[in-house]
Amino acid sequence: MDFGITSEDRMDLLERNPFTTIKANDLDDSEINDQWVDNPQGGFLDVFCPTHKISQFIIGGKGSGKTHLMRYFSHNSQRIRNKSSILEGIKRDGYFGVYFQASGLNGERFENLPFQEEKKNTLFQYSYELWCAGLLIQSLLDINNDELVFDHEENFCADVISLLSGDRSQFQDVRTLEDLKTLILDLSKAVDYAVSNAFFIEDIEVTILASRGSLIFGIPKLISEYCSYFKNVTFLYIIDELENISYSQQVYINTLLREKKLPCSFRIGARGYGIKTHKTLGSGEENREGHEYEITRLDDLFSDIVDYESFATNLILNRLKKSELISRKKSNLNIIESDVKAKKAFLESFFETSDHSEIIRIKDVDEEGYSKKIKQFKSSIDNTRIPEEDVDEIIKNISFNQSEIVESALIHLFSQYWFKNKVSVSDLISESKKLKSESEKIISAPFDNSSPINKKIGYYKNNYIAKTLRIKNHNNLDQYIGLDNLFIATTGFPRHILTVLRNIYKTEVFEGRTPFTGDSLISTRSQRIALLEASNWFDNECGCEGKLGNKVSYFLHNICELLRIEMYADKPVECSASSFTIDTTKLSKEAKDVLTWAELTGVLVRGQDRQEKNSQALIDKYHINSLLCPKWGLPLSRRGALSFVASDFECFIDINRNNEYEEFVTKFEQSRNVPFGIEEESIQLGLGF
Repeated sequence: MDFGITSEDRMDLLERNPFTTIKANDLDDSEINDQWVDNPQGGFLDVFCPTHKISQFIIGGKGSGKTHLMRYFSHNSQRIRNKSSILEGIKRDGYFGVYFQASGLNGERFENLPFQEEKKNTLFQYSYELWCAGLLIQSLLDINNDELVFDHEENFCADVISLLSGDRSQFQDVRTLEDLKTLILDLSKAVDYAVSNAFFIEDIEVTILASRGSLIFGIPKLISEYCSYFKNVTFLYIIDELENISYSQQVYINTLLREKKLPCSFRIGARGYGIKTHKTLGSGEENREGHEYEITRLDDLFSDIVDYESFATNLILNRLKKSELISRKKSNLNIIESDVKAKKAFLESFFETSDHSEIIRIKDVDEEGYSKKIKQFKSSIDNTRIPEEDVDEIIKNISFNQSEIVESALIHLFSQYWFKNKVSVSDLISESKKLKSESEKIISAPFDNSSPINKKIGYYKNNYIAKTLRIKNHNNLDQYIGLDNLFIATTGFPRHILTVLRNIYKTEVFEGRTPFTGDSLISTRSQRIALLEASNWFDNECGCEGKLGNKVSYFLHNICELLRIEMYADKPVECSASSFTIDTTKLSKEAKDVLTWAELTGVLVRGQDRQEKNSQALIDKYHINSLLCPKWGLPLSRRGALSFVASDFECFIDINRNNEYEEFVTKFEQSRNVPFGIEEESIQLGLGF
């Protein structure tokens, strides 16, 4: 460890880590604004459409930026952006957002009450009605602290009271917004008391004073009538984390969407798996996309690497600017105003990169002049009955000390020949001599495109480098080094890049360096540690998420193991494979559910359908989420894909068929690595029988 900085400096740097806060829930309203980075394509205003009356579901996986987006359009953030006059700001913006999390009401309290289903649902709906009304009135009070909202506050309160049913004479003393807030709070407490004591007090009663939507839709209408600033303003109920309420409670929310009245609309955030139903109360009719609601899928916004790089670059620079790390030098002050290309180049200058060209030439050879890779290959053939002197001749012929990559291609070509043909020992020796001749041609004509060696390298270079790194370093983490690779590994998930950078910054400081100041480059070691930490975190947290999480985790580990075998095989069939294809129409419901859940949680990323080679039918293609690739040493590029048939694929998912899976793995590995079959007679002749 470098102790070039003092312990006090180290603590100060750790506290100033610009990437410490990665969850929007951990930010205050001021930070939500300060750390806002807009979508490079048209802006999030066009995505969120806050003035539009049609309701919208905002769907995004963990780390997609969903909560940050929704909180940015809340009235709390509006107030900060319009400090001179919040009312003028609301009028200009054309919307007024009330943000809350669906879990805030603790909806699970209602699920196990000792009441009939109808009574439980009625209590929840009434409680939710009061909850929303309370948030609206509190929002008005927040504004009223800055500016006078109503000239006739008492009349407004009287009209709100008129929205209640039953005997309203008991509320005649409610004349101010504070009085109204107290009333709604008292009514909410009455519901809370009933729910808390339902198991202890028989026949507990709650008087329902509001019908469905009477307050939720009625209060905004009154606000727009009593305050000119709110005329033509859309009132948005911004409900986050919908996945945290039950099926029946979501039915109620769906009913509000269906029955909504102007000037109200809804923006509802959920994980991909979070929407349990689109059914409504009454007839049970379902809401339909394009009619009662629209869907915005945040994961799709950043699926394009160019758009994501632009967004991520601005996100990082925004964090660095707020922390004042990049403002220490005058030359850095104007970088925020530069174009994206210049910004990215500026960030790249902080990172140490890994030069793979150094592994092209073999440096580590034993006394016989053989590399670790060729020795490993030799040990596999030694396990056969091929005579030792023949094995030695074969190895000598396909060994190539001038280049690790060429040697990998020779091993690949030799293994491919062996696998495809019914061979004798003499055939193998003959093939190795042919390959030796081809390798000698490479020395004199290294760029000959007709060379079978160069053709293999053109397709499989990434595999060869990965295998070489793995043999030398026990991992291929150097292939993920550098800003470009960090962007590829985290594409689509802004929180992922912040997670990696948080780990990088922390490691650098503990090593005694001050990252992002230009005093030193961020080491490849810090990048390797950070990426592996982030990859393991994503596997542990997201791979086990939700009701099918354990099944997804089991399947993920199985499929990645097969992709790993393919990546480091003697004769990989697919180049840079971190994807697979499967005809889902032939899978069981359980298998389909696991695949769907893996996609909804972001563990798998849906690719473009692929044409089946024989039937020409379109089959489904899935990519492993790139952040998981460092854990298994899989490629970030999405080139090759393993194809599976349904009968085999089922055992990857069903834990009760683990023995079948293990048998499949054994056969799969044997099909990719030497030794393969040899004519028995040639072995006997070689042994002198």
